[in-house]
Amino acid sequence: MKFSLNSIRKMVPVCLFLAVTGCRNDAFLDEPVFQLTTQTAYKTPAQIDLAINYLHNRMQYLNISSYQYHNYMMTGLGLDEFFSTNTEFTTSNWKLMTPSEPGYNAYWATGMSQIITYANTIIEACNNPAVKFVSEQQQKELMGEALFFRAWGHRCLVGMFGDWPVITRVEKTPKLDYTRAPRVEVWKQCREDLVIAAATLPKTTTRPGRIVRAAADHLLAEICISLGDHTKDKRYYAEAINAATNVIGGADGDYQLMKNRFGKRAGEAGKDVYWDLFRAGNFNYQDGNKESIWTVQYDYNNAIGGTGGMPGSATTNKLLLEFAFQSTSYFVDRQLKDANGKSYYFFGDGAVKFPNGKSSQAGSDERGVGTAQNRPTNYFLYTVWEGAGNDIRNSEANIERNIKQAGGRPWREVFDEIKSKGDWNKIIPNDTIRSIYPRIWKFSTDKHINGNPEFYDADIYVMRLPETYLLRAEAYMKNDQLSQAKDDINEVRTRANAPLITTASVNMDYILDERARELFGEEYRLVTLSRLSSKENPVLVQRVLKYGWDFPDLPKETRPNIQPHQWVYPIPQAIINSNTDAVFRQNEGY
Repeated sequence: MKFSLNSIRKMVPVCLFLAVTGCRNDAFLDEPVFQLTTQTAYKTPAQIDLAINYLHNRMQYLNISSYQYHNYMMTGLGLDEFFSTNTEFTTSNWKLMTPSEPGYNAYWATGMSQIITYANTIIEACNNPAVKFVSEQQQKELMGEALFFRAWGHRCLVGMFGDWPVITRVEKTPKLDYTRAPRVEVWKQCREDLVIAAATLPKTTTRPGRIVRAAADHLLAEICISLGDHTKDKRYYAEAINAATNVIGGADGDYQLMKNRFGKRAGEAGKDVYWDLFRAGNFNYQDGNKESIWTVQYDYNNAIGGTGGMPGSATTNKLLLEFAFQSTSYFVDRQLKDANGKSYYFFGDGAVKFPNGKSSQAGSDERGVGTAQNRPTNYFLYTVWEGAGNDIRNSEANIERNIKQAGGRPWREVFDEIKSKGDWNKIIPNDTIRSIYPRIWKFSTDKHINGNPEFYDADIYVMRLPETYLLRAEAYMKNDQLSQAKDDINEVRTRANAPLITTASVNMDYILDERARELFGEEYRLVTLSRLSSKENPVLVQRVLKYGWDFPDLPKETRPNIQPHQWVYPIPQAIINSNTDAVFRQNEGY
């Protein structure tokens, strides 16, 4: 479903009507003053449903509005899978990750807080006896979707910041005394909301993007794993297994891993089902994609109010091509080094010329790929694929390693020719991250709207069934059921035509690697790594130090310079400053 702020704004009163009657000059004082509340704004189920649209609008805003950095904080910018090509970004130089960093953390803190606030408003409206619902089921479904979003907002805030206030009611007056609750208590509230949501949401919907029962159980599984990890109560793992099984086993509807070619471009040779999953028109369950649980909707044809993703803009192209290479005069690839292991680049007087006459110094090639904002780490491009066999997720159709110039000539031939002429120079600092590198086709396309390389129309996955399998595998493993964990991992690997594993391989690092192979750029990697972390065992920090980009040729003592306390991010200073009636504690180390 496509949402618009304009339709939502129609609900907001423009003015107050002051009635003047008779000959009394002060007669208007006898009239009741109108107040915008859930009792006056949400009088019908249709109005409540429209309010839920705004929750989806916020997800569009958070995931679509920016093509540079903001959107990617949750998906793990600067962690183990991909990094900013800007060496002075906050997760490139972690010394810049402070309470006054330039708005990336505040972007998510504000957005998720808005989601919680609107969800609470909707929940209150659903409990208003004056609203005449068509049926009790209609009331439950609307409330269930709001409860899901309230849990989702809390889950994301805890993932970024750790301890956070539990907010479950609509404040009628400004509240300035919020205090942070331990994240276990926040997760417990999420669990409570999701149990109700999973019992009341519909199994299916005709409206793409709307929340269904499987989404609630999927999220419940993750929340219960987090509770089990941090309370040491293994009963939560059993609950996580049950919730995931509801999705996988059919209790929540007909969900299956897509194993055969499908969708808009299924007839094209040389591709595979994993490639099909990421073609425009194939993202939603309503499109026949039975592993799609929740997708954020994008509509090229209609402006999405308040998201920044407007028709005719380059925003969506650069969002969906976030991991595409840029064909500039710089080159570095771990697999192309000289006999001494040094990386090289070519920089001619006029730079490389493309067949369309453009210079690579202009910052784009004729396929419309501009300056790379984010680049995959070598961990994702190489390490996780060691021993991959015929894993289709690593096929040339999905990760293009035989990179070609815009005119079709392989770059390897170009560099061989350059090298034979003796025109190579040792690469200099900062050039290593703006380069030609394998292209990730799950975020890319070779067919644009009207042939314009700036235009593309594809939705964004938030939940897919393979992640449900991997969540259940994690819960099985932590519940000492290694054989079942191995079987769930192998279900995902079987679809990918990857070599199967034995129980000896089952551990958290392997599951994180498999999540990278399957869910790269989709999952909220920051949440995944932070929920596994604690002060005593900061898994997020450990993986950044092990796999994060270390910016070759820069001083080793400076990067990666993430510190142990940075498994959670700093609370935006504006939040602390505005909470004047109580201490809103900053995270340790900031």
